[in-house]
Amino acid sequence: MRSSRIILSLMTAALMAPISAHALQIKFCMPDCATEGASTFTVSSAPGQTITDLTGVTTTTVPIPAFTFPLDTATFTISATVTSQQSGTLQKISYNPTTVIANAGTLCNGSATNPCRLEIMTTSDPCDFPAAKPIGGYPAGVYMMGSFAGTQVVNNGDTISMTGEASGATSSGTAAACTSSDPTLRPTSLIFGTDVINNTPAADPGNIGVSLPSSCTGVTTCKFMATTLRKAFSTQISETVQQTCGESSSCLTRLRTHVNIELKTPGNRVSLPLDHITTNIDPENLEINPTEQLVQKLAPQFGALDVNQLSIFPNDFSVTANVTLAASDSIDPTTEEVFLRVGDFSITVLPGGFKRLANGRMYKFTGKIDDREVVLSFAREGNTNVWKFIGDVHQVQLTGVPHPPLQVPVSIGVGSDIGSDLVAARFYGKQ
Repeated sequence: MRSSRIILSLMTAALMAPISAHALQIKFCMPDCATEGASTFTVSSAPGQTITDLTGVTTTTVPIPAFTFPLDTATFTISATVTSQQSGTLQKISYNPTTVIANAGTLCNGSATNPCRLEIMTTSDPCDFPAAKPIGGYPAGVYMMGSFAGTQVVNNGDTISMTGEASGATSSGTAAACTSSDPTLRPTSLIFGTDVINNTPAADPGNIGVSLPSSCTGVTTCKFMATTLRKAFSTQISETVQQTCGESSSCLTRLRTHVNIELKTPGNRVSLPLDHITTNIDPENLEINPTEQLVQKLAPQFGALDVNQLSIFPNDFSVTANVTLAASDSIDPTTEEVFLRVGDFSITVLPGGFKRLANGRMYKFTGKIDDREVVLSFAREGNTNVWKFIGDVHQVQLTGVPHPPLQVPVSIGVGSDIGSDLVAARFYGKQ
């Protein structure tokens, strides 16, 4: 079973600059962290939140209970759990879960010029990723999956974009400094360049723009925009990037994520699991391929997805499919996001929505999503790795769906596992 997320993997390039001392730092900014005079609130990990287990995996976990931000206007209610982790072959930052709500009574009103804007920027430090990596190219990738809830203005819905950066870094301190209760002893870093993952080469001028959504990666104005039919998002991109370390042959890795959100109607929200990952060769386990590691972590595919039937009615649709898992994979819809996309329509069921039935041989969700009646289920016989998926959505009109012989794209995701297929729709009643 793999957690759902926005995955972001990358490495480094040239320029050297200092970074101030801090732990895993989560910075909330309104409207964004680059604007002078922006409202900001920063949460940093405490030494006791970083542990290294017997296998050498270093983990820092920062729970952030729900709070209103900023204090003077209380525009947002935000809750999050942010984790960093390093093993022999990867480094990652995870947001799981994270929820951002535009509070009632705020000034955002659906206007393109007056959205509620928020940036969440998370930065690692030497204590989060204490193992050095040699210079060179590394597999990199980004993936995000989540959903908006609430009213969407026509041609001006809520938006999200994500940018992933990685840099080479030095450390001014020792491992003991990371466990000190004195924050002034926390190690500082020199940063060797910053590489943005996108669909352009690592060197400037291509090292600009946002990472996701993949449809416009590398463009500074790139955003996913929600619509009445399409509020869920699932997107990825991969690239090989370079890590440089100044005059050294190896150095530490610093990861930084930027998530930029616009909520345009009070009461709207976005749910945002996220992973930001880099992979590398493990000197003690050279047989592990870092590219294969990235593929396994970056939106891994089901073994197969076969959509059997898509039935479309004037105000409803039904879809059935067989989901075949990879040999070593498993799913648990009770703890992972479930994503369904049919044509331009998409929804996400958040963790906790599904119920576990028949000793784990069935998972079922029955409820409302955006005022639509939704029934989704996964069922299997015995311990096979083939699940039967049935999805029924009511109070929705699927406009623009092509008639046979043209086919309709269908995607189903559980956590970060996802699959896609094409099917010819069957139409019933007057469309």
